[in-house]
Amino acid sequence: MSPISQRQAAPQRLERSELLEASMWIGSKWFERFVCGSASSTDSGDLAAFGAFEANIAEAVVIDQGADFVFPKWGAALSTVCGGDHRGHRLSAFPQPSRGQLRRVCVRATSAQVPEAEQASWVVDGRIWQCALLALPTAGNELSATRLLVALLFVPHPLFADAIIPNARREQPSATARLATHTIFQTP
Repeated sequence: MSPISQRQAAPQRLERSELLEASMWIGSKWFERFVCGSASSTDSGDLAAFGAFEANIAEAVVIDQGADFVFPKWGAALSTVCGGDHRGHRLSAFPQPSRGQLRRVCVRATSAQVPEAEQASWVVDGRIWQCALLALPTAGNELSATRLLVALLFVPHPLFADAIIPNARREQPSATARLATHTIFQTP
C-alpha cells in the first residue's frame, strides 16, 4: 500500500460562508455516485471520492431496524466535535450533543430514504461550533435505508469564535452548554 493511500485526509478548514456551499458539493457528489448509478453497493464506503471533505464524512450502518447506527468508517475531523474516534462504535454511546443531533438526522434519512440536512450550534470542550449535518442514504431496501453517508461540517460560531466556556465538559455539559446546543434549521 502506498503512503498516499495510508494517510488520512487532512481536515478542511472552512469559513462560515462556505458551510452551505460545502454541503451542496457533498450532496451533488453523493447524487453523482449513488443516485446516478456510478457506484455499486460494494464501493459505498470509498470516502476518498469526497476529496478534501473525506475527513468530515463517516459511513453509518443501520442496526436494530433504525434504532441505532454503527460507524465502520470515520473521518478524522469528526473527532474534533464528536469527542474522539468513534469508528466501530454505536451512535447510542456517543457523547452529547453529537448523539442527539446525529441520531435525529440519521433516523429521518433512514425512514424517508432521502437525504436529510440540519444545522445546529454545539458546545464541545468549551468551544462553540456552528455545524451542518447531512445524512445521505447509500443502500437500502423497500422499507428503509440500510447504510448512510454522514457528513458533519463545522466552523467556529461567528458570534463566539474566540469565546471559551470554562465549565463545559464533554460528558456533563453545563447549563450554558445545554442551552447553546439547539437546532437552528431543519429541512422538512
